Formats: sequence, C-alpha cells, structure tokens
Amino acid sequence: MASVRFVNYNPADVYVQNGIVVEVSHRTGLERDAVAVTIQDFPQVYWSSGESWEAANFWLATFFRPVMRGALSLDTLVGLAYCLLHYMNFLEREGIHWMAFPLPQNKRCIFQYHLELQADLKKGSLSFTSGKARLKAVIRLYTDLMGYHLLSQSFSVFEELSLECKIANIAGLERTLAVSKEQLKLRGSTDIMGRVEDGLLPVSFETQKQVLNIAYENASPEVYLMLVLGFYTGMRLSTICDLKLLTLKHARASADGGFYYLSVGPSVSYAPVATKFGVSGEVPIPANIYDMVHSYIKCSRRLQRLSRASVIDRQLVFLNRNGKTYCRKGRRSSSTVNNQILNIRKAARSQGYELSFKFHQARATFGADFVLSNLDKPGVSLKSVIGTLKDVMLHKSEKATMTYIRFVQANKAKAKWADEFFRRSVELRQKW
Repeated sequence: MASVRFVNYNPADVYVQNGIVVEVSHRTGLERDAVAVTIQDFPQVYWSSGESWEAANFWLATFFRPVMRGALSLDTLVGLAYCLLHYMNFLEREGIHWMAFPLPQNKRCIFQYHLELQADLKKGSLSFTSGKARLKAVIRLYTDLMGYHLLSQSFSVFEELSLECKIANIAGLERTLAVSKEQLKLRGSTDIMGRVEDGLLPVSFETQKQVLNIAYENASPEVYLMLVLGFYTGMRLSTICDLKLLTLKHARASADGGFYYLSVGPSVSYAPVATKFGVSGEVPIPANIYDMVHSYIKCSRRLQRLSRASVIDRQLVFLNRNGKTYCRKGRRSSSTVNNQILNIRKAARSQGYELSFKFHQARATFGADFVLSNLDKPGVSLKSVIGTLKDVMLHKSEKATMTYIRFVQANKAKAKWADEFFRRSVELRQKW
C-alpha cells in the first residue's frame, strides 16, 4: 500500500546563475547568526513500490510558507497528505494511472474515484465530511499543478504515451477541472438532523454499557480507559493519547469535589496536549474516572512500558507496549486502537448481537447525553447549554455544537410523535 512518511524539511529558494544552480535556505531572521529553517515532521507521500509521488510532494511543499508563518497548521497539511494517500491506494488497487484523463469522461481517474466515494457514502462506510474533504484535496492538487504548468505535454509522466494520447490526457484533465464544481460533487445529505459532528451517530446507554463491558473483558486496560474517557469527557482520541502526567497533576478540582478540570491544548505551557484546530480549554472529568486514570499511571504494567519510552514520550499517560504514543505521527487516529475496536465488535458478534461502533462515537454520545440532560432543566437556557457544550467539547465554532442540539431536539420530537401515534393506534384497536 501507499504510505505517508515524515521528513525534516529545509525550505530553500533555488536559482540558476551563470549556468550554476544556487540554493538559498530560508532562515529564522535577517541576522548573521540566523539559522536555516527546518520544518519537522513534514508529510510526503510514496507509492507502494517505495517511489515518491514527486508531483504531489511538490504540491505539499508549496504550503511551507503558510506553515512557517502559522497561517496553516502542520496537522492540516498532514490531513491533505492522508487524503492523497486514500486516492493513491484507490489508483493502485484499480490499476489506474494518476494522469489517466482520456476523452471518455467515465474513464478518467478522478471521475472513477468520485464514483468510489459516492458508493462508500451510500454504504455508510464513509462520512459526507470525509468524502468531501478527500475529493476536494484531489481536485485542488490537479488544479494547482496545472496552475504551476507542471502538467505540460513534455512532462515526464507522459514518456510512455504517444503524442496523440498526451494531447488527449491534457485535454481530458482541462475538461475535468472545468466541470469539477458541478459534475464532481458528492451527492447526498450531511444528515444534520440525524447525526452530529463528523457525521457520527451517538449510541444508546445500553450500547455504551455493552461496549465498555466487552472492552473490559477483551481489550487492553489502556484502550478500556480510553473508551471510558471518551464516553465520560467527550475528548477526541488524539487528545486522550496526548494526555500528560502533568495534565493530571495540575488538574483543578471543582468546588464540590465531584469533578476535576484538565487543561488541554497547545497553549498549556507546562504540558501542551493536542486538540483539533489547536483549541485550548478545560475538560471536566468525573472524580471517579480521574481516580481510575491516576491509579493506572502507578501500575506495574505502565511502569514496564515506561522503561522502554524515549525521553519525549515518558510524560505521556498512555504508552503502547513499545513505550511509544498510541496515535500515529501527525494523525488523529491509532491503528492499535482501531484494531481493538474491531476485536470488540467481533466479540459482540460471537455473543449473538451485531455491534456497529467506532471510537469517535464515544465523543458523540457524550455530547448528546450532555444536551439531553440539560436542555429541559428548569432555569437552564438554550444559550447556556450551547455555550457550555462548546467549551467542554473544545469546538472551534458553534456550528459543530448546534449539531448536538438539533440531534436531541429532532429525536425528542420523534419520540413524542411515536408515543402519540402508538396511543391512537391502541384506541383504534380497542374500538375494533
């Protein structure tokens, strides 16, 4: 399979003077002692053969200026790289060249990829948000490469093609980009009323209990605790995996002692913790859950893993068996956790019931439960519920928060309608 690799990138301007290539590195300042800029963990993509996709990597490198200036986060750039990775795996699986743009529209690589995403969306294996992001990244790649005049008829990717095919592919690409806004649009609804942020569906209390019971028996203690934190704090997996010992040490207790507040985000000076969009804030955690995590960090299992950890990783609460972080570099997911979630679903199936569950649904469930518990409380306004949930879940804007409000309101309306409908049907049956 194709892969994303991370390099230490030294951006530089390249000139040709008197037939000699001159490379001038970007520096941290204008002073004489200013050092060359290095962007660590810069993403690059490679085919399954190990060969670099040079055109895509050039495109990724064009974002170095906004990354240096802080206008674009490195996580966002990594996200683009993984969108390309999904596209590369599709091309290799189907045996399609990335510059396959013949005149018949249905044979062009992007149109075939569009059909693949549309099918995954229909099956429910892909969220609308993810599919839209992947397709947008791919279209932007080709658009920018055309803008940089890299896809000319003399470009090396066409070496094995005849002149007729070269011209046809360039024409096909130009036509594809010209109609991309309309004909390459994913069809489907974001299903705002039926789902919450990221297109996920919260689970019932019974399902939550099932997941935790099966995880306790079949998953590692680390993944079990991560699920507990997801269900009871709403933190994303990337944030949970990046929790530090100092995060727990400096937790602030609530006045009644029922909760602790964990300071997370990149702005926490003593222990920065990764969050989506770099939002900083305080996450409430029930005191009992806090005690569970605190007891875990002192157990012999974690101490054994600690002995294998690097200096950088030693401050992490959760370490895998190799003493490393659970989350992949630059990613908000973990293959180890995903595999254990798959094992939980298999264990549920062996017990006679189908369990469709993803880790991120723990966060979705927390948000929906919060709204359900507070929306109709006397003296609690809708505005305060929205504001508190936004802060607790570290949302960048209220747009994501409102998906939880709409979800709960819609489901309460459906439940009320179902009760009334059932009552009327009973009356009819009694008359009959």
